Amino acid sequence: MEDGSQKITVASFLFHEAAEDIFAQLDYALKDGMHIQREGKQVRQFNFIEANEESLVLYYQKFFNVTLLRDGEDPNAYYYLDFYGNDRGNISDRHRHIMKSEFVLIGFIIYKIIYIDWDIELDSVQKLKDKIRIDYEDYKPGLYRLIAKSKNTNPSNINDTALDNTIQSALEEFRKIGWISLNKDDFSPLPAFKRLLKIYEEQILNIDETLNKLR
Repeated sequence: MEDGSQKITVASFLFHEAAEDIFAQLDYALKDGMHIQREGKQVRQFNFIEANEESLVLYYQKFFNVTLLRDGEDPNAYYYLDFYGNDRGNISDRHRHIMKSEFVLIGFIIYKIIYIDWDIELDSVQKLKDKIRIDYEDYKPGLYRLIAKSKNTNPSNINDTALDNTIQSALEEFRKIGWISLNKDDFSPLPAFKRLLKIYEEQILNIDETLNKLR
């Protein structure tokens, strides 16, 4: 961080010693919806944002009309661009990607399994698929309806294979935005995954009612 006697400006971050090395890739990642946290290759990017937070907040507000936010408690803090729902400010259409409803619902169920039902040792993609299909069978009608709607077909045409494929696609989507780590059959929620609760707390804590509305 700059000396407290120096005024922080929208360009201050450009003078950081790591700016040339880090900023371009970091900028693209944030605009694509990535959450930056102290995990793996993101550690340097997180440290860069933390060191230049005030300047970067000004930069994204002034030029893109979006807010750079920090959330979570240390050491599990993370940064992301708040797009105000579906509004991505002045960011290019190339980065305007809205997560599918069925992926969001899969996220609800994963959150419930791990953080509400306390299956904290669940780290296998295949075991997750089996658990959702078998232990959470009551949720399948709602999931089938959402998957069918996405595919523009009848729910009767959706089967467990389609559900497994949707779970896999959801996990890959969560990896892209920094909510989970995913390596073949291994997955693990990252600190930013808990942002799901901040956005959809009522729906997650009342997930049975949420799913019943989809029947």
